[in-house]
Amino acid sequence: MNAAPTSLASSSPGADTPLYVDLDGTLIRTDAAQELLIEALKTSSRWPGILRAARQDGRSGIKHALWDEAGFRPELLPYNDDVLSYLRQAREQGRRVILATAADRRVAEAVSAHLALFDGILASEPGNNLKGAAKLEAIRADAGGAPFEYLGDSRADIPIWEAAGWAGFVAPSGAVEETRRRTGDRATLVSQGNGSLVRGLWKAMRPHQWSKNVLVFVPLLLSHQYGHAGMLFAALMAFVCVSILASSVYLANDLVDIEADRRHRTKRNRPFASGAVLPVQGVAATVGLATLALLLAFATLPPKFGAILLVYLAMTTAYSFVLKRFSTIDTIVLGMLYTLRIVAGAAACGIAVSSWLLTFSLFFFVSLAYLKRAIELERVEEATKLPSRNYWGAELSTVRAFGIANAAAAMLTLAQYMSSATASQTYGAADLLWLVLPLMMFWIYRTWMWACRGKIGDDPVIFAVTDRISQLTLATTVLLVIAARYLTMEPMIQ
Repeated sequence: MNAAPTSLASSSPGADTPLYVDLDGTLIRTDAAQELLIEALKTSSRWPGILRAARQDGRSGIKHALWDEAGFRPELLPYNDDVLSYLRQAREQGRRVILATAADRRVAEAVSAHLALFDGILASEPGNNLKGAAKLEAIRADAGGAPFEYLGDSRADIPIWEAAGWAGFVAPSGAVEETRRRTGDRATLVSQGNGSLVRGLWKAMRPHQWSKNVLVFVPLLLSHQYGHAGMLFAALMAFVCVSILASSVYLANDLVDIEADRRHRTKRNRPFASGAVLPVQGVAATVGLATLALLLAFATLPPKFGAILLVYLAMTTAYSFVLKRFSTIDTIVLGMLYTLRIVAGAAACGIAVSSWLLTFSLFFFVSLAYLKRAIELERVEEATKLPSRNYWGAELSTVRAFGIANAAAAMLTLAQYMSSATASQTYGAADLLWLVLPLMMFWIYRTWMWACRGKIGDDPVIFAVTDRISQLTLATTVLLVIAARYLTMEPMIQ
């Protein structure tokens, strides 16, 4: 718990001075209505009611229609510790503390019941959006014309600060910062906000995950066209486009997973779950990044690549909003999405992708998808269900079996390819490829073993990229493939 902040004003409000505090962006580091809207959009049956409410009562009607008693969890909201400490200090002084918010009354009541800090609530109701001048009027009526203190964060609060006897600010900037300066010795609290928006969005884009997109270079490597400048440029552009589009997907996925992430021991620190980035900002960034990726794709690469990106976008959107809630389907879709990166790289370079490669890739990445679920199930009780996933703790052994079976199928596919006429015709020293098989077996079964020992984080692909032994295994595999292509030796294996 943070220490209670000290008043900055030259004279502190007395015990008879009521304290009014805003909710969105002030008491909590997010916007409750925006989060409820994201949840509502996931259920199409709620859309007609929201549209009717918008026509009848405008913005206040939308807020009222968005309410979901079962889905709203005030205990999971990211509260501003500075503001909470200040409110508790005011309660200890015997002051009245009132939640004054433009949020719907039922949202305010839920927050008030959870915190048990407020003596009253002023909030929006259908036909009355309590914001700006409307909120000031309600505060004056509640205070009976007496001096009051107000804590807020937005430009809409400026007339309230100017009318208040004392003023507190959360993340003041621009016009709000100018207002804070004008309040002078009436300022009681200045709290940091959510930090840099750019930094928060960059984190939400997960640039460290772009390492997964090196899969677009696989067709170039296995076709041994990496010395062709045009193809190399095409593969680089494909990597850029897929990475930008993948980041837009990560943003969308985090937006629909806010509540589930807040229940997770590490994911609760993600920008949307922590309130570092507001949902509306995330939606704008999601649309902007997806648009940029598609424009670059169709402007610089073959139309086939752009079409594959559209398929990728459709599949990831379906996964984020629907498919990830179904067991087995979710892992197969994840495996297909990784394989689609390889297909995209082939389309960008104009290379025909091998059916052997596609089969191996699907089995291999479905195995890793099951590995990810197994890691998550390791951390829950047998009778516990994963948040937003249709897996139960008791199913851990089954998930492991599915994952290891897919790994074995991938290894068998690799072995069959090495025995095929295609391999002997493509590689001058095809027998060297047999050394790849034990390397791959070592890596994937070691990874599964380490997962059972709890030594892998939330994402096995990121583990593969950052683990030193995994890096060495990958480098050795690549060198063996190149050596097999350019060396010549008599076949020893028939």
